[in-house]
Amino acid sequence: MRAVVEEVEAYMAENPPPVELIHHWAGLTYLNTVWQDKMVSGMLNAFMSSFVVVFLMMAILFRSPLWGLLAMIPLSVTIALIYGIIGFVGKDYDMPVAVLSSLTLGLAVDFAIHFLERSRMAYKKAGSWAKAITEMFEEPARAISRNVIVIAVGFTPLLAAPLVPYKTVGIFLASIMTISGIATMLILPASVTVLQKWLFKKVN
Repeated sequence: MRAVVEEVEAYMAENPPPVELIHHWAGLTYLNTVWQDKMVSGMLNAFMSSFVVVFLMMAILFRSPLWGLLAMIPLSVTIALIYGIIGFVGKDYDMPVAVLSSLTLGLAVDFAIHFLERSRMAYKKAGSWAKAITEMFEEPARAISRNVIVIAVGFTPLLAAPLVPYKTVGIFLASIMTISGIATMLILPASVTVLQKWLFKKVN
């Protein structure tokens, strides 16, 4: 439909009618095109503003912009990977994907909050990150891993649904939980190890 609109507009510009005309597009296909454009731009604006709000909440929660940025790493990796795969396979940015894009923010940051808060507690108790990280990969790591598995597997029955949007929701949410969980368990410990000199000097 976009190609049709472009060709017709170009033709009318090159071949003006003998009298002045004002033309308007109509029809279900064109309305769907307009709706799709508005949905994509609207959801993108909402997504970007929500991303900023989540960062501000993380900075306030941890009372540090650096810790707030750290909490955003698994979220950012999840978003980049999920939407990169969607674009790579040629999946349409349809309504389920658009709506779930906002849910990605809340779901993907949960594990990071859990890991970082327990890291701060473990550091206060142990007195060093080398000792704290050992404790982190015992009970906290098991809890996060089980949470990832239970929630990700819990969405997989949607893959058997007869409607494609339900299958999209199942794949999308299971992927979000899995990728964000893996990113939390692998990237965050490495990041904390590199930044520990600046992170823990302000931990009360």
